[in-house]
Amino acid sequence: MTQMAHVVGWVDRIDESAVAVTDQMVRGGLGVQPPTVHVLLEGLDPPYVGYLTCRRFLRGRDAHGAVGVMGLLGSMLGASRLVVTYEHADLATALEDPRADQATTGVVVVDAGRDGHTLRWHPVLMTESPAAHGGASTVRTEWGPAARYADAVLPDPVGELLAVWRAPRSWPETEFLKVYTSWELGGYSMRWVQRPVGERNQPTWMRLLAAVM
Repeated sequence: MTQMAHVVGWVDRIDESAVAVTDQMVRGGLGVQPPTVHVLLEGLDPPYVGYLTCRRFLRGRDAHGAVGVMGLLGSMLGASRLVVTYEHADLATALEDPRADQATTGVVVVDAGRDGHTLRWHPVLMTESPAAHGGASTVRTEWGPAARYADAVLPDPVGELLAVWRAPRSWPETEFLKVYTSWELGGYSMRWVQRPVGERNQPTWMRLLAAVM
């Protein structure tokens, strides 16, 4: 298997997981997963290194800023590919999109490279079932056919997220650790994939974060 095919395989796994997690959360009455950024680095095995989940945010400018700033993660880690996942209607509402009340519910998976992106769309119909025998009501999910769109228009903060990642810049260790710590303290959640023992060619930041990975 080529390195590119290996990376695409991981994107497919992230895509499937985003749908499965959303389905489980909705049916369990837990809402939807916050916007999440997954990082892949070509040349590593596995190329998938982990994901950052957005903090809680208020509607409007706070939501925009909270999502857009996550592009720094890709920049800090030297990502070769980012996968951004979110629920379409939920994010539209948070961004106070004037068309939010007409937004279709569904999971969006943005598979982004340095020069473009593909939007994977998973529409879902959510219906609330009446409570039975005094129990809690439940939510049913009915998933429609998935679709893919090359370089589709993205919500402003998602586009900003990708632009921040793609803008070349250096990361001194002190600044790197300051931003990473601010995320941990600010309510963002980072989850790392366990790396193989004795892995070669690890980037510098892996050694810098060895204690928390």
